[in-house]
Amino acid sequence: MKKWLSRTNSLILSAALIGIFILLTLFLRSVSGFQLDLSAGKQYTLSDQTLTALKNLGSDVRIIAFTVGSSANQRLNQDVSDMLDEYKKHSSKLKIEQYDLNQEPALAQQYGVSSASIVLEQGEQRRTIDIGTLFRAVDQEGNYEFSGEEQLTSALMTLSSDEKHKVAFLTGHEEIPLTSLTSLSSSLQQSNVTAEEIQLNRDGAVPKDAEVLAIIGPQRDISATELKAIRTYLGNGGKLLLALGFNQDMSSAWKNLDALASDYGVTDLHAVTVDNKQTSTLGPLWVVPSFGDHDITRKLAESNLFPMLSLSIGVKAEEQSKWQLTSLLQSSDDSYAETNIQGLINNETKYNEGQDTKGPVDLGFAADTKEGKPKAVVLGTSSLFSDTEFMNGGNRDFALNTFNYLREQSNDLTIRPRQQQNYEYAYLTPVQARSVFIIAVAVIPLLFAAVGLLLWWRRRKA
Repeated sequence: MKKWLSRTNSLILSAALIGIFILLTLFLRSVSGFQLDLSAGKQYTLSDQTLTALKNLGSDVRIIAFTVGSSANQRLNQDVSDMLDEYKKHSSKLKIEQYDLNQEPALAQQYGVSSASIVLEQGEQRRTIDIGTLFRAVDQEGNYEFSGEEQLTSALMTLSSDEKHKVAFLTGHEEIPLTSLTSLSSSLQQSNVTAEEIQLNRDGAVPKDAEVLAIIGPQRDISATELKAIRTYLGNGGKLLLALGFNQDMSSAWKNLDALASDYGVTDLHAVTVDNKQTSTLGPLWVVPSFGDHDITRKLAESNLFPMLSLSIGVKAEEQSKWQLTSLLQSSDDSYAETNIQGLINNETKYNEGQDTKGPVDLGFAADTKEGKPKAVVLGTSSLFSDTEFMNGGNRDFALNTFNYLREQSNDLTIRPRQQQNYEYAYLTPVQARSVFIIAVAVIPLLFAAVGLLLWWRRRKA
């Protein structure tokens, strides 16, 4: 009788456990969108900004991913595919298609795509994201950052917007041309911002519809007439981004540029920053600055997204009462601003008290109105905007935050890129694959069955 009750209780308990498991499985299947992300870095979890953007989609969006199939791209293509799958789970309005670029050349040509890209289409509006810009190597071990969510969400948010914005880039003084600022221009375009070059000696005035006038790395001074035109534009509500570039004659050649910076309480030291502490592996002329406390830099500091600056010019704040000046970037206390430019060119530099400025050296300021409204940003560095350095460190994030702040769009996305590890794929031979299959499907189940039968037999004999 006791054996019968024991076996009956075991059967009831087993049935109950199986029933609970089935009910739990059915419940979890009924919960829409439920998933438990146990991956490193929450690889399959979308940010709140993305979820809000997906919820606010007004109409269907067609997303076409053109990837290049190869063993070298397999891991990267998988990242893109996984990301698109996550987006699709959270919105029925996304219609996602994926193609191999080499197998669908006619379709790629129809969308003007010649390299791996993601195309977003909503009605007559279209955005294209270069997949190559979504990845950035972080070390020599193959680990990398993936910024796909930031760029895709940003493109979705601007896709349905009819608003058009403009940033004017001054030319005519050997500034960095837009042809060398393509990554910056593409990033601005994702926010419906058009980058347009202007020449004041030809155009006569800064366009009234330009939200920001950007002067990036001028090598020659602006004329008095151009300075007057710029002041007129700024006096009528325009915003200024002045990013100085290295020039060995800057102490004598930048009279009007210095006057423009001085309008906003900033003085150019005409000296190159040498940092022996906060530097990159490329040497002391590459500064990895610390941040001041400002809306442009606050989120970057929280995420440790520091820019990498080369040949940075020191600047300092003047005594004035019109603007609220905030230091954005500073070198370390083991640095100085070298005034002996010729010696620096000859690879000879040392701190000379009384001539050089002892660190920390300020490398940029934001000038805001007394009401806290943005007016100008003056930087002692410009190369971070160029294609060659745009993706270094936090350069891209700092550059876009600067433009967004001046445009009073500081709520634009800055979703932290995800750190991805370079997992290697194991390719099995047919014999190895067959062995794994037999062990997983036959040997292991049979082993558990044998153990179960043995336990049952022993209990029966007992």
